[in-house]
Amino acid sequence: MPLQQLVEHFNYRLGFNDPGSSGPFVFKNGVVHGLYGPIQIGSILSPVRLTEDPSQIAGYTAKQQLTNSPAEPLYRDDIEHLLNHPLTPSIDTLSILSFDRLSRTVHMLNYLLLPTQAETDTLFLDVDPRHILGVKENHGVYFEEIIVRCGLETRNVAITVPVNPAYARFQQQLNQGLENYRRRGYQIALKFDYAALGQHADQLIQALEPNYVSLAANSLDTIRDVRAAEKLRQWNALVRSIGGRSILANVTQIKSSALAQNAGFELVEGEFYGTPSFDHAPAENTALCA
Repeated sequence: MPLQQLVEHFNYRLGFNDPGSSGPFVFKNGVVHGLYGPIQIGSILSPVRLTEDPSQIAGYTAKQQLTNSPAEPLYRDDIEHLLNHPLTPSIDTLSILSFDRLSRTVHMLNYLLLPTQAETDTLFLDVDPRHILGVKENHGVYFEEIIVRCGLETRNVAITVPVNPAYARFQQQLNQGLENYRRRGYQIALKFDYAALGQHADQLIQALEPNYVSLAANSLDTIRDVRAAEKLRQWNALVRSIGGRSILANVTQIKSSALAQNAGFELVEGEFYGTPSFDHAPAENTALCA
């Protein structure tokens, strides 16, 4: 189905069935954006590459680029509050679910704009832990319809969740939600910072057996640990032992690229290997975050 028809279909599903009314999805200048109140959501699709041969692409990670919606004024404090206060009771659960689903749909639609897609490619989509906690059962059913409508399968999507100490006491519920996604064919990815590695992280990886485990390279910048490389080699061996693939993400420097090879990361992502192939944010607006 042509992308414009997909945009119209999803707007129609959300109740915007009047040809004169505008829905949250906009296809303009060859890219798709999502409108959420004063926020305009765009996509940056960054290649995930093989460490030993970065010219080979295994998938893409989708990152948000938030800008001022042309329809409404931008309230920076509101956006930062939404994004940076994961456990604040004042944030309505339905708003979190709506924002998260809208963002992922925008990324999925823009993914279809890539000139080449292999059947084995994986699209890594961040899912807000609050979303998983806010949905009590049947995780992934809503988004599965979008994936299928786009001509893909759930196996092409990796549900990516950051490992955050703030959610430690909700870990059982998060694990159950991720298992619900897995039962529907989605792949599972966990994101770590170096500071989060340790016995608890190892136990979590062994318990969940994720398809991918990602470490942020920028979290290594301030580490003064002479055994860091050896610890990462052991960590990567653990990931391989459960059948997973490790990713060193946000690589911007040659030393991080060298570490990826020396420590045994199978995959890499970041601007060191080139700017994101597809940046779907409008150039005239100022990005708030990625």
